[in-house]
Amino acid sequence: MATNELVAGVINRIDAMKKEQKMALPAGYNAANALNMAWLQLTDTSNGQSLVQKTTPESQAKTLLNMVLQGLSPAKNQVYFIPYGRNLTLMRSYFGSLAILQRLDNVKDVWAEVVREGDRFEIGSERGRMVVKTYEPSVDNLDKPIAYAFAAIVDNNGVTNYTVMTKKQIDTSWSHAKTTKVQKEYPDQMALRTVLNRAAKWFINSSSDNDLLIQAINDTTADEYDNTDKKDVTPTNIDDLLNAPGQAEETKSRKDVKNDEPIPDPQPEQTSLDDEDLPAF
Repeated sequence: MATNELVAGVINRIDAMKKEQKMALPAGYNAANALNMAWLQLTDTSNGQSLVQKTTPESQAKTLLNMVLQGLSPAKNQVYFIPYGRNLTLMRSYFGSLAILQRLDNVKDVWAEVVREGDRFEIGSERGRMVVKTYEPSVDNLDKPIAYAFAAIVDNNGVTNYTVMTKKQIDTSWSHAKTTKVQKEYPDQMALRTVLNRAAKWFINSSSDNDLLIQAINDTTADEYDNTDKKDVTPTNIDDLLNAPGQAEETKSRKDVKNDEPIPDPQPEQTSLDDEDLPAF
């Protein structure tokens, strides 16, 4: 499928979903502009082979569709495209995760902070909830190692919900990622993103927002980690993907007809990423 046909196909699918009232894009979001900017990145050959050449059209269509469903744009550094084997995957940046949460109907405000060694940081409890009592950063500590990271999400009732992670917990989360190079190069941004994603889980899955949006958010998060139990339900035909029904389908485990045992997913062709494939914050 030609490049302009793939982008046009995604735009047509989005338009059909909107007409079917299956979804609504954020106010001011221009899907065509976001897709065109994404395609510029996917076809860039400045570092050799482009991502379009490295990955399948089916995974490209799914990735671009998920990006638009979440109302995100590479022009704002909200998403990055990373190949995993022959599959193109979507990775939200800290700014992308922040934008997603700010749009949810059950979130009033959200932020995250990195706490470095030497900063004054104290937690406590109010009505059985963990809260951050004191956070006093110091400019003298900005180059020191990360000690903690925390996220705060204010719900519609005005209650601030805190999530705190130690550096050890953050490292454990990173150890399951498909790539850790970016975490090592940009630890502060990735620590913010990690704690925010953990804090967001309950709000995302308890939101009354459109099911397609929630599924796209969860799929993007899951695609960033190695998970042998995750089943790939991407249509094998690109036309099936772009013309699929507007309603999100439930993910079902594939079963062998004879013995009702799960069929193992094929292993990716590669598990390492080239330096030029990694996002630049």
